[in-house]
Amino acid sequence: MIEALRAGRRKVHEVFLPEGDGSPARRELEALLREGGVRVRTGRAGDGVRAHADPYPEEEVEALLASDPPRFLVALDRVTDVGNLGSIARTAEAAGVTGLVLEHRNAPAIGPGALRASAGALEHLRVGRTPNLGRALDLAAESGVTVLSADLDGEPIDRLAPHLLAGDLVWVFGSEDRGTRPGVRRRAAVSVSIPLHGRTASLGVAAAAAYLLLRTAEVRRQGERDAKPGSGFRAHETPQVRGGTNEIS
Repeated sequence: MIEALRAGRRKVHEVFLPEGDGSPARRELEALLREGGVRVRTGRAGDGVRAHADPYPEEEVEALLASDPPRFLVALDRVTDVGNLGSIARTAEAAGVTGLVLEHRNAPAIGPGALRASAGALEHLRVGRTPNLGRALDLAAESGVTVLSADLDGEPIDRLAPHLLAGDLVWVFGSEDRGTRPGVRRRAAVSVSIPLHGRTASLGVAAAAAYLLLRTAEVRRQGERDAKPGSGFRAHETPQVRGGTNEIS
């Protein structure tokens, strides 16, 4: 709820609050509600906080691709568990991702479960829906966005040329058990893997996404530092490689 009010991307009409406990989070929430002029109803202790708000503001994927650079996107291929969706969104927002690409089918709605799992991060992330993820990745490549796919058999990320992570980019993550579909994987300029040193054969999709996105964020921050006057490097000049609900709780 606090993140929805902070983001200000959709109107909150009414909030049901249980009796106050005087915690810092409660005081912050009450201050945001007063500032936003939101109607508050008092509920019983233990009921939890509920709100009625405008539907989550989804867009078409073309709107994400039309954004000003740098475009740093995440696309999910058949990731249908709301917990995984929320966890990936939370990491993505922390890593500086500017948008999330989901299919109309094969992806969950942005509802209370996903919002809770993301700890409110989805309130700050733009979400673009597409009827066909493969076609959306084609559009991304045509608009100058490098497509990278997480894959067990891909090139280890520590061997990847840094410039591939420094410019306009979309990471593709597949389902927990089946990975990315072949037709989606073919759109990637490079398939990328995570070096593992234990006996576990793979990571879950949320853990893999967290590693790769935070590693990418490190490279991008280094590129921004190197792009300062006199460095001779410009992070956004990447060589091209072909390749709603209305309830918050």
